Amino acid sequence: MSVLSADNEYVSVFWLPSGIAFAYLLLWGKHYWPAIVIGSLASDLVMHHPMHSSVFLAFGHALSTYCAVWVFCKLKDDLDNLLNDSKDFLIILAIASITSCINALFSVLSDHYFDPNNITNSNGYGFQVWQANMLGITVGTPLILIWQQLPRGWFSQPKRILETLAFLSLTILLTSIVFLGVFHELIGWIAKGYWIFLLAIWAAFRFGCHGIVLLILYCCLTAIWGTEHGKGLFGSDIQIGLQNVWLYQLSLTLFGLLTALNLRGRQQIKQALLDKTEELDTYFHNALDLFCIADMNGYFLKMNQQWQNFLGYDLAELESKPFLEFVHPDDIAATKQAMADLMSHLPVKNFVNRYQHQDGSWHWIQWNSCTKGDLIYAAARDISEQKKTEDELRLAALVYQNSSEAMMITDAENCIISVNPAFTQCTGYAPNDVLGKNPKILSSGRQSPEFYQAMWHALNTTGRWQGEVYNRRKNSDIFVEWVIINTVFNQDGSVQRRVALFSDISEKKKSEKLIWFQANYDPLTKLPNRRLFVDRLQQELIKAQRDQLSIGLLFIDLDRFKEVNDGLGHSMGDELLIKVANRISRCVRKSDTVARLGGDEFTVIVTELKDNTDIDKIAKNILTALGQPFSLGNSQAYITGSIGIALSPVDADNFEDLIRYADQAMYAAKNKGRNAYCYFTPSMQVMMEKHLHLTQDLHIAVTENQFIVHYQPIVDLNKNQIVKAEALIRWAHPVHGLVMPNEFISVAEETGLINDMGDWIFKQSAIQAKRWRQHDPDFQISVNKSPVQFHTHDNVHNHWTDYLKNMQLPGDCVVIEITEGLLLETATQVTEKLLHYRDCGIQVAIDDFGTGYSSLAYLKQLDIDYLKIDQSFTRNIASHTSDLALCEAIIVMAHKLGIKVIAEGIETPAQCELLIQAGCDYGQGYLFSKPVAAAEFETLLTPRVSADS
Repeated sequence: MSVLSADNEYVSVFWLPSGIAFAYLLLWGKHYWPAIVIGSLASDLVMHHPMHSSVFLAFGHALSTYCAVWVFCKLKDDLDNLLNDSKDFLIILAIASITSCINALFSVLSDHYFDPNNITNSNGYGFQVWQANMLGITVGTPLILIWQQLPRGWFSQPKRILETLAFLSLTILLTSIVFLGVFHELIGWIAKGYWIFLLAIWAAFRFGCHGIVLLILYCCLTAIWGTEHGKGLFGSDIQIGLQNVWLYQLSLTLFGLLTALNLRGRQQIKQALLDKTEELDTYFHNALDLFCIADMNGYFLKMNQQWQNFLGYDLAELESKPFLEFVHPDDIAATKQAMADLMSHLPVKNFVNRYQHQDGSWHWIQWNSCTKGDLIYAAARDISEQKKTEDELRLAALVYQNSSEAMMITDAENCIISVNPAFTQCTGYAPNDVLGKNPKILSSGRQSPEFYQAMWHALNTTGRWQGEVYNRRKNSDIFVEWVIINTVFNQDGSVQRRVALFSDISEKKKSEKLIWFQANYDPLTKLPNRRLFVDRLQQELIKAQRDQLSIGLLFIDLDRFKEVNDGLGHSMGDELLIKVANRISRCVRKSDTVARLGGDEFTVIVTELKDNTDIDKIAKNILTALGQPFSLGNSQAYITGSIGIALSPVDADNFEDLIRYADQAMYAAKNKGRNAYCYFTPSMQVMMEKHLHLTQDLHIAVTENQFIVHYQPIVDLNKNQIVKAEALIRWAHPVHGLVMPNEFISVAEETGLINDMGDWIFKQSAIQAKRWRQHDPDFQISVNKSPVQFHTHDNVHNHWTDYLKNMQLPGDCVVIEITEGLLLETATQVTEKLLHYRDCGIQVAIDDFGTGYSSLAYLKQLDIDYLKIDQSFTRNIASHTSDLALCEAIIVMAHKLGIKVIAEGIETPAQCELLIQAGCDYGQGYLFSKPVAAAEFETLLTPRVSADS
């Protein structure tokens, strides 16, 4: 510290450790004062001062510094910013002036008591100590406080680096010139003291407090050193010079720091204003509400971004038009009045109007506006959702008051606080009758305590319950209603309200009961229908499996019911079904179930069977009961029943198989002659499966055209020539080979496939007829037509005749063969089709004549062309004279009616000879040829073709 000391005769005017000590206690805390004692003591001892005086002075330095810090903390509010403005510096200056007196006092006392000889040699010693400490604090404390953070931006950019280097260089140069006398010979005549102040102005403006304190410190050190060495501005007289240095440095410090601090304060204020402006601007543009500034002419001057989001227009577009253009026409008058109030400098609060969105919709806005000068400042809020909510609340209130559903609201204590008019209409209770009371007044007593426990458990756990409740009206009538209860909770989860919605469902329950009955019971017989029957059968099967019991299922179909229904009328048929249901019900036990599946089909579920004795008895009783005559009006009807029986678990353990097996057994009973019952056997299922596979394969055969046509010759017996052929279908099965018609025709008739097959055979026959008639213009092909084909409501007969016309074939090229029983049909479509064939020239033959019921009247009426004697007569014609007699009678009768006769099944020459003698016209059978394919049939025609040629 020798640089800070004068000669032994003088005391230094600048004691920097005082400022450093003050600064570090401010930064680190007063409790570090012992460090000052230690530092001061060490410094004095190093300089060989006496121990007792060094200790005394060390505690004096510590005391003054501690007092300075204590006073500063009392006067300074913000201890986070110790040197923030000029006020803080003035506080430090004042504290330095006061607390330096303590150091001065301790120094004088030290000399007085510990070095009395030195008192006379130190005039003004106390004042000099005061000066040194005061200037040390004034310079040193700001230096430490400011330079605890390094300056920013001095070396950030090239230009700034040059400026910083220039400042440092100029500082060194000017202080050397002013305080060290450098270049004194050249410029000694110039007053140089004010140069430092000019440099201080540059430092304050460009380098702030960091530059100023650096300049002050360097000037102080340089000035003291120059003065003590007799150089520079203050070097002429060391004593006077040091006093001038002290005064000069104090002035420079006050000027520089106050200037820098004021500049920094202004910059801080400016930056704060900029930050506040930016903050307000950020809030202005990012606020959820709408903010704007407008003029008195009705134009927006500034608007935040929410306006664009709110109305959909660009802000520039909004600001370019008077805002009244966006206001709803109904709100313009009120808006103008609000503008008038604002022009009168009256604030406008909670003003509401509507603005139009770019998409044409209207949005509600609530305004708070005031004026300042000629500008209007307004904050607005979109209350469209609020208005919507208000409308919804009004609507809810209207719904509540006008709803046809009864509503009741209770409080948390379950006391009724509100009911709507529908509640009064439903229950008969007026609001005054129930308000403040418990809803128990509606209780009918029909619900159990467990019911209400479950209801309250649901309300307390989920806040919601719904269900059926039997309640009592004011007039004591009990009614059933559907109740929905919802809970409204407070924010803390406690119950605020419960809202109950009542719907009187008494009529609905009656309707549901009726619907359930209609869905589960036959409306005619009042027996369970198929749906309920299946359900009960499933339940009985489960019960039987659980208890290891047997059950039986009877499937009953009425014989000859259709005849009674068609003959006596449907009303009598319905009455018959009712009586059948009653008779069957009387034949079973109470534990059994009788059901009607539909039509004339009934079922009986017989439960808890020990053996077949019970079910045999029931079946016999049912047959006996059904065999008794039924009185229907003035008539009596006689019917029987066919019963199929299936057992579980013997036959099946599921309801579908059990029903199917009982149905199969019923058909077996019908095949046995009806009026019987039959148990299911596995062979029935085998036959059914075979029938099912046959049906499936037959569908595939029709789709894939697996059929072929064989032709059997029909010979003119008098000429012994083939003049006709019968077309006979064959099925070329891909697995089973060639299948004969007797195996699949019945299935084709059941499934309706016979229509497609018959149409295909007809067309194939027509093609062959055209081919073979080229050699024999009179050649005919017979095509069998099933009775099923006659009963279809289509125009196949027209289609066939049109097909012949398209092929340019006459009608007599084809003969239609029908069964004898078809003549007894009275159906209109049968007669019309036969007469249509006659009118179109197509001839008709009756196949297998004499084997069924015959009506000779139709032979003439329908203009039959051929009778075909069944092979059952011709087979035994040689050995049984009765068969020959029948054949002769048929031939004579036919000829008398103008009908030709064809004998089938001729297998021997003897049979052929006898038929020729009887006068038969044509013959057909294995004697001439079996049915063969078309190509092979043509070889049979070849001899005749050759003979003709």
